[in-house]
Amino acid sequence: MLLAVQAPGFMNIQDSKQPDQPLFSFGLIADIQYCECKNYGSRFFNNSLSKLNTAVKDINNSDADFIITLGDLIEKNYKSFEPVLEILEKSDKKVYHVLGNHDYEVKNRYKRKVEYRLTGETSYYSFSRENYRFIALNTCEISTYSGSMFATIRASNIIERLNREKLPYAFEWNGTMSSKQIEWFKSELREAVKMNQKVFIFSHHTIEPLGTHNMYEREKILDIVSDFDNIIAWFAGHEHHGGYGNYNNIHFVTLKGMVETADTNAWALVDIYENKIVINGKGRQESLTLSY
Repeated sequence: MLLAVQAPGFMNIQDSKQPDQPLFSFGLIADIQYCECKNYGSRFFNNSLSKLNTAVKDINNSDADFIITLGDLIEKNYKSFEPVLEILEKSDKKVYHVLGNHDYEVKNRYKRKVEYRLTGETSYYSFSRENYRFIALNTCEISTYSGSMFATIRASNIIERLNREKLPYAFEWNGTMSSKQIEWFKSELREAVKMNQKVFIFSHHTIEPLGTHNMYEREKILDIVSDFDNIIAWFAGHEHHGGYGNYNNIHFVTLKGMVETADTNAWALVDIYENKIVINGKGRQESLTLSY
């Protein structure tokens, strides 16, 4: 499937590369969910290592500058991280992670260790390349599984409210950001405007389109991003079937889960041009061309 969407209002940047060459590229991988577990439905947990190994080799042979995983490296058990990270560490590209709900499916004493190991002290962060800012969010911070009693109580209250409002994403496998992280997120967006940077956002849960796998407080976050015209795209995982949405000229792309199916892979190589994103889908992942 080839999709082209025009989103006006962005300034082109000058670059020494030719118009038909990307400014830079990166690999995207979602929902590896490895563990030594019995298969469950269409999820083949043990098969994820071979798929990941293939993806990393292909990305190593590409012009990608870095790799971002969109959460759920594992299905459960802390020991499951070792073989996954061993493969990712073979990459000659820088690897960044966002946290997924299954990454927290470990004993409580390991939950903070998982955060620090994958994403650093705050569990959310940003980095820049040329005139672009990349913002990695922790949408699992306020959840019933993050290990914090405060977060569990708050998430439970949110789920009760969402159920009363009959919203489709009132499930414990979803989550949201703390007030502190939301303020940090807004400050990152404001700073990007001041620096004339275009923005890419990465998280495990998406906020668009509406569905069962959205981040809690979806409407609040949609209001925030609507105030900024420098956001190009938001990439997420979690919903293994994948998806696409557009809100306020922001592209919302959900990658298909690598864990799904016995032997068909799913990941993407993303090329960034001055006025478009080309998502080169691999395996089950569709290819998309998104204009901005």
